[in-house]
Amino acid sequence: MIDRISLDPSAADDMVSTLTTFREDVMQRATTLLRAPDALPFVEQFDALPTMSALLVSSLEELKVAEEELHQQNTVLLTQRADVDARVTHYRQLFLHAPMPAFVTDIFGTIHEVNLAAAHLFRREANHLDGKPLQALLPTETREPFRRQLARLPVETGVADWHMVLQRVGDVPLRVSASVHFVPGVGRTGAGALYWMLRVIDPSD
Repeated sequence: MIDRISLDPSAADDMVSTLTTFREDVMQRATTLLRAPDALPFVEQFDALPTMSALLVSSLEELKVAEEELHQQNTVLLTQRADVDARVTHYRQLFLHAPMPAFVTDIFGTIHEVNLAAAHLFRREANHLDGKPLQALLPTETREPFRRQLARLPVETGVADWHMVLQRVGDVPLRVSASVHFVPGVGRTGAGALYWMLRVIDPSD
């Protein structure tokens, strides 16, 4: 028997098309052969044709079953993919429109994702922040201490109240408190990612 095959939707479509074409081709060849008595020597016709016919019928049945299973799997996969896409969109919108500034960096502090509140806080367009080192948004004299603390985050799994100063374009520096959580095994390189949430500190605090 042909084993059950798990495919992504596009691959399943290709496989279904291939199986359908092959099945139709086998059927056509079988029909032509069985209707052509001169295709085999006369003495072999009565022995060979029934055997060949049985083999062809069996093969066609196998292909038909595989084709039907692929159709079913493809339908399930398409439904699952639509569900996953809807969930991704849902949580993406939750992140994007969260009221608190939030963003994601790699373990070296390179920004990969920024929500609208964070982009507004940084006074920069979100697409201009992608790939930018977070330390570039800090005053020069604070960058070395920042790097040292950043290097400890994966070991400490994060920090709850990290005070820092943001140097924004065309504005005075802004004091913030960062809550950072390290998640291993995720991110663009699989080395882990840092999830940040910022809170503006009132100058009177």
